[in-house]
Amino acid sequence: MKKYLRLASLICFLLLTGCGSQRELKKQGYSLDTVFEAQIKVDNKKEKIQPAQRSLDAAFERLVELDSNLNKLSPLSEISALNANAALRVMDVSKTTYDLLEKSLNATVFTDGYFDITWRPLIKVFEMSNPTAERIARAKAAIGAKNVALDRSLNRVRYLNNTEIDFELIKKGFAVDLASGQLRNVSSGFVKGGNVAYYFGQKKLSLKLTEKENLNLKLNDAAVAILNASDSYYVNSAAWRKHLPLSAANDSIFQIIVIAPNAVTAEVLANAFYFMGVEKSLAKIAAIKRQASRQGMYEVYFVLDNDENGQRVVSSADK
Repeated sequence: MKKYLRLASLICFLLLTGCGSQRELKKQGYSLDTVFEAQIKVDNKKEKIQPAQRSLDAAFERLVELDSNLNKLSPLSEISALNANAALRVMDVSKTTYDLLEKSLNATVFTDGYFDITWRPLIKVFEMSNPTAERIARAKAAIGAKNVALDRSLNRVRYLNNTEIDFELIKKGFAVDLASGQLRNVSSGFVKGGNVAYYFGQKKLSLKLTEKENLNLKLNDAAVAILNASDSYYVNSAAWRKHLPLSAANDSIFQIIVIAPNAVTAEVLANAFYFMGVEKSLAKIAAIKRQASRQGMYEVYFVLDNDENGQRVVSSADK
């Protein structure tokens, strides 16, 4: 009899189906060209579980709504409408899209211009085989946060030039934060969208950096973004980044890992640091940490490819 009781207790512990003090809830969905998943633990009480499940369902409903607003392939999406018409007239947008626009423009200031959602006109020019100097000049004139005007009182947007915006390098972080903000009564767990994740409570996370080196993190209500420089966006950027209105570095970056208090900041910094380069990025993180109330919430790890010498890691945590 005791044997069966011990077995039953073990099953309950492993499955967390109500025999212990906590219940594990999971959900997965596909939005924004990315698989999103959430795994949270809540107190194993009916009055806690039911609201938590409702908030988890609501979080994924917000992701579906966000996907419909940001789908560049749909002529009915808000981003398609903005890029087609906002240079001609003032456009009304949803509060969620407006909030993302505002965060994106603020991120440009925060990163000293190394993150910018208006680079799309320049990128498009270099999708052609041989862009002329005139077309490059027109595209360069259309980039820059100065070309997007926001009316904060009415959630309205107007382009001041023939610019276009692209949320590709911030949308996952924004979505993760949006979903995380919907969740209630969470003691631990995570929300993850592709290479961006937010972890509730205390979490030990191990990431493989190189063949010989692992990164062991101790997180506490923090986000992690991982940038892989083998992605086609970064590989193809060599053609157009020399035309940016700032000096873009050309370090041999293989991977960037950023820890920050929220997913938007983590994703924005990871992408900005690719163009900023190692030296400027370490200086930027140091400046951020001097102003932050929780300095340990900000770190960056660069995995650099040294060709015949293999890979090496440079970290703000070592400074």
